[in-house]
Amino acid sequence: MIFRKEMIFVEPDFYIKRTQRLLLSGYPVELMTIDCTLPDAPIVYWHWHDEVEFQYMQQGQAYITCDEYNFTASKGDIVFINQSVRHFITPAESEGFIASSIIVNPSFILGLDQLELENRYVVPITANRSFGCLHIKCSDAVYPQFQSLLQQLIAVNEDHPAGYELLSKAYILQLWKLIYDQLPDSAPTPAKISARTANQDAQRARQAMLYIQEHFMETVTLDDIAGSILVSKSECCRCFKRTIGLSPIEYLMKYRIMESAKCMHRKTHESISEIAGSVGFNNTSYFNKIFKKVIGCTPTEYRQSLRKHVAPPFP
Repeated sequence: MIFRKEMIFVEPDFYIKRTQRLLLSGYPVELMTIDCTLPDAPIVYWHWHDEVEFQYMQQGQAYITCDEYNFTASKGDIVFINQSVRHFITPAESEGFIASSIIVNPSFILGLDQLELENRYVVPITANRSFGCLHIKCSDAVYPQFQSLLQQLIAVNEDHPAGYELLSKAYILQLWKLIYDQLPDSAPTPAKISARTANQDAQRARQAMLYIQEHFMETVTLDDIAGSILVSKSECCRCFKRTIGLSPIEYLMKYRIMESAKCMHRKTHESISEIAGSVGFNNTSYFNKIFKKVIGCTPTEYRQSLRKHVAPPFP
């Protein structure tokens, strides 16, 4: 897949749909080329996704922001972006840049029924909110190892030789070990969780998320969410944190904001206050604050961007 100018501005639930498509495909890995060498190259707007991402800068320089961390990636540099980390990318110079991007759903790293190993090697990275990204420069000592593995991973996903899925898994596991080795010594290690507990957490979190998705337009409290899965408020919070790294209320707010962004595509005639009310906010100022925190710009700026880029409405 190649992201060119007309594809840079994507629908708010593009990444949700992509995750669903990849998981259903049985091979939740995808190679993309981000080409921003065209005149007036646009930015890749604030977004996040359930996949981790490896970017390899093929040409030019890019200015990247991951949450609050800003840096410039140059030709040859490698960038790892963690799961569910807000980020955007824009050219750092007028000539633009070209980058290869490999996204990997964490479920592919170890596979099913590997909850003990997942808790030991995957969760310490994906659940670590202070480890949002990793910038590997050409001058870094670990760079040759990263570069060799990532180039091979890109190559097999371009050429699709026989057994490319197995080769991909082998390269991804080695890359993951390199990422794991970069965790700071002070990084928190999650408490050991039994396979049964991890399974129960995931089931409860999924059930609670379904409740939120069905009732987000209403007044929803932590009591309501916990009651929907018959657990205490503290246990509900623990399930969410261990499963998706967010609290139930953080997930609720994020979901409401994503729904409001979709409304702006569909309901161009409605005011921002009307849209805020339709997704469960009874205070427009608070909606504006949360929208900017999640999306990276105000609702008004987002709507102006929609008009500027003539983004298509949702079906």
